[in-house]
Formats: sequence, structure tokens, C-alpha cells
Amino acid sequence: MTPQVIGQIHFADVLKAVEENSPVLKSARAQSEAAQSAVHVGLLLPNPTVEAGYFFPSPNELGVRWDLRASQSFEFPTVIAHRAHLRDLQEQAAAIGYQTVRAATLLNAQLLCADQVYYNAVFNIYSRRCVAAFRLVDLYQKRYQSGECSVLEYNRAQMYLADVQDQASRCGLQSDHVTHELQTLLGSDNYQLLQMEYEEMAVEADFDQWFHRYEMNHPELRMLDNRLSTSQQQLALSKSQWMPEFSVGYASENRVNETFRGVTVGLTIPLWSQQRAVKASRLALEAAQEEMSNQRYQLYNSLQCIYHRYAAMMDVVSNLKQALEQYNSVDLLEKALVAGEINLEQYLLQVDSYYDLELRLREASHELEVLHLNLYAIEL
Repeated sequence: MTPQVIGQIHFADVLKAVEENSPVLKSARAQSEAAQSAVHVGLLLPNPTVEAGYFFPSPNELGVRWDLRASQSFEFPTVIAHRAHLRDLQEQAAAIGYQTVRAATLLNAQLLCADQVYYNAVFNIYSRRCVAAFRLVDLYQKRYQSGECSVLEYNRAQMYLADVQDQASRCGLQSDHVTHELQTLLGSDNYQLLQMEYEEMAVEADFDQWFHRYEMNHPELRMLDNRLSTSQQQLALSKSQWMPEFSVGYASENRVNETFRGVTVGLTIPLWSQQRAVKASRLALEAAQEEMSNQRYQLYNSLQCIYHRYAAMMDVVSNLKQALEQYNSVDLLEKALVAGEINLEQYLLQVDSYYDLELRLREASHELEVLHLNLYAIEL
């Protein structure tokens, strides 16, 4: 069966609650805001320089001298423009960092919901089995007391009940663990997911078109794209920093009966500080390009494997549903047992086969849901 239609976001109410209340996301938002604010530190011009000097003469007849100098340095306009663009990219990186944490947290919440739905459904199966097993023990207790069955059959019915209760208890513990994890993620002790069926699933009919449409929504690719742009901008900045810096200032020199005042102009030539800077920036850009290409290739192949696995699991789930629909009802088996048409071992064999098939369907449905969530995590 080929996946068709379009995807959708499952457990939307839970995701909304996670975004609003999750301690993890609150902390990530605060860190992102702090990082974005820190990017703007140092946006203004360099600090001005003020110098004052007081000189004692030798010989004394020359009189004292004092100087005052104030200057302000400026980078070349091209350098200033590149720095501003680089800061914008750094601010975007801080925002994308939060989006990465958000996407991972929301996917984790969805996977926990999928687990919870699975355990709810499985616990429901074991609960029904426990009810049927209690009736079975009651039936064989009466038969044993009336001499219609042996103690071995009565003990077999009791052992069956104990086994089903043990499995139900284990399932309940796992369900409680998932509930606790989900509550921790939500930041609430009152939330409980009682759902036992998954939402309707739908995926794109054409994987390549879907991937190309949504790939740049993926936080990891967005972060790599930001790094690539940052490396390009850093290379441009390194090249522009070969331009000299200049400064403009005021100077005053005062002596006995003499005063000199005027404007000063300075020039800083970057002979040493920029050595190998352009080469290092170019190598960083090449590395960022390679990393971007590699990660996109890895993501494409990973999602494509999930997509094909999803298609195969759809067939598995469909076949299990058909097999379960064709299976004789457990109620009919119980009636046949009460009527003496089948013995205890035949009943248990048939009932175990039915519930095993139902559990396999739940497991396959759970795997299908997990595949769907991982496939569409790119859209979170």
C-alpha cells in the first residue's frame, strides 16, 4: 500500500500545552532571549580615547606644559556593514537554537503520547482478559466443587488468571511511568491521557516533493544554513578588514605663553592582525558547505527510510485488522466452553491466539504512529 494524502500534526492539544507550560521550553526561551540580547552588545562605535599629560620642565625656565587629546576611531563603512549583517545572523542563530529545542521537545511529547495511547489500549485488553479469566475461575471452581472437573483443570484456570493479572500489572506500571514523564514535560501533575486510539494518519503521496517543500523548516538544516551564511559573511568581513581604520580627534598643547590647538587624524594599517584571517575564513566556509551537504543527504535518506517503512507497516496493520475481523469472538468461545463443546486447553489456546493477534495489531499500530511522528517532526 502506498502512503497517500497529506500529513497532520497529532496530539495538537498536548503540544499547545507543552509550548505554554513546559519548564524545558521556558528555560530555552529565556536562554534564547538572553543570547539574542547579547548579540547587540558592542553595536555602537568603539569607545573614544581621552589623554591628558602634565610635564615638568628642565630647566625650570621653560615652564610647565600640559597636553589634552581626544580621539574617536572609525572602521571603514564596508566593515561596519559586514559586522551588522554578521550580528543579524548571530541573532537568527540564537532564535533557531530555541526552535531546535522546541522541535525536539514537541516530538518527545508526541512520542510519549503515542506510548500512552498504546499502553492504554493494551491495558484495556488485559483488563478484558482479567474479567474473562475471573469468570473462568468461577466456572471451574463450581465444576470442581460439583465433581465435574479435576483439580488440575481448576488449578490451570487459576494459573491463567494469575498470569493475566501479572501482565496487566506490568502494563499498568509502564503506563504510569509514561504518564509521569508526560506530566513532567507538561509541568503539571494533573494531566492524564485516556485516549486508546490513534488519530487518523495521512502522509504525502510523493516523498521528494514533500521533502523539498519542508526541508528548510527542519531546525538542524536551518541552523546549518545559518552557519553557512555566517561563514560567507565572515569571509567577506575578513576581506574587508584589510581596509585601514581611521580616527579623528582634538589635541591641545599648552605652554607658558603658548597654546596649540587643532584637529588630529589617524590611520591604522592592518599589517599584522589580519594575517591568515581570510584563509581561515575561506576554510571555515568550505567546511560549512560540506557539513550542510552531508547533513541534508543524511536527513533525506533517514526520512526516506522511515517513509518506506511506514508504507510497509500500513500493509501489516491492514492485514492484522482483516485477520482480527475474521477471528471467532471470544464470547462465542466462552459459550462453547460453558456448553462443553470444547475443553479448557482448547479454549485457552483459542483465546490466547485471539488476544495475541490483538496485541500484535496494537504493537503494529504503535510502530506506525511512531514512524508517522518521526516523519512529520520536520514540520513541527
